[in-house]
Amino acid sequence: MSDQENKELCKLININEDAGEFYESAQEKAENISLRNTFSDLENLHRGVVITLQNCVRRNGGDPAAGETFIGQAQQFWTNLMGEISNDIDETLVKNLEEAEDRCLHSIQDAIEKDTISPEVKDVLYAELSKLQKSHDYMRNMKEAMKAA
Repeated sequence: MSDQENKELCKLININEDAGEFYESAQEKAENISLRNTFSDLENLHRGVVITLQNCVRRNGGDPAAGETFIGQAQQFWTNLMGEISNDIDETLVKNLEEAEDRCLHSIQDAIEKDTISPEVKDVLYAELSKLQKSHDYMRNMKEAMKAA
């Protein structure tokens, strides 16, 4: 079970690594100082998820080498492009980061449902899910508030 479990954990590591890098990039592009600080906090949250999941893989005897996912690369490219032509870079960043949060949240929810994940690792995933749910909801609310403004 550990090989399948590690494969799933590495997928989650890559997705959250993408999100962390996306937030790091967004900090440089954001115009609003408060938004930059929020992006920094959320980058750190995703980096923390990565570290926790890497530790799980190591405990299973695996190698948690992280890499980018194609979707993460494409999403960053698209956001960079939209940021160049958008009238409101902050709104564009928030919209795309909320989509990245969706991806992180749904991926960890899907992993929890798999039979190949041990109860011990599911406990870890539930703890991380709670953090990701809060960051997702925060970005969703921010996106809706910007849209309404």
